Amino acid sequence: MRKHSKTMSMGLMPATYLVQLETFISPGLPYLSLIGLHDEDRRIRDRIRAACKAVGYELPACRTTVNLMPTGTPKLPGLCVLACAVSILAADGRIPSADQLEDTIILGDVNEDGTIPPIDADLAELIAYAAHRLEIHCIIIPSANLAGTTIPTGVEVIGLGRIDELLNQ
Repeated sequence: MRKHSKTMSMGLMPATYLVQLETFISPGLPYLSLIGLHDEDRRIRDRIRAACKAVGYELPACRTTVNLMPTGTPKLPGLCVLACAVSILAADGRIPSADQLEDTIILGDVNEDGTIPPIDADLAELIAYAAHRLEIHCIIIPSANLAGTTIPTGVEVIGLGRIDELLNQ
């Protein structure tokens, strides 16, 4: 059986741009592949795996492929790793409202314990305004960034402190 999900994040180079993520869980040997995100030393995959395990979720025992598009454009892992983890959880049916994530920008990183560290406050605000220009009405950012980020009218912001907070929504 093949499972699929879509999420979004943002990139910066030289201006903000939309990063679309598609995750496929399919039969095969257990492996997590991140296409379009430089991952020379496996640290990103290991952090995603450890963070999911820390919140009680084991990655599927089959092939999991996360495609970050556009693939040839550099991405800041600190902005896209949370979107990768959320996309995997959504594809495996662990997030009840996963269909709503297709129109949501997800920004942030994940620590091995499942916590979501803050991102640069200026980046959070810049991307909130970019989302508004793109007519995207919901963004997910680290909860530590909620207080210091000015949000444009019409954009809903959800703060997460741990990735398992999405599992209960």
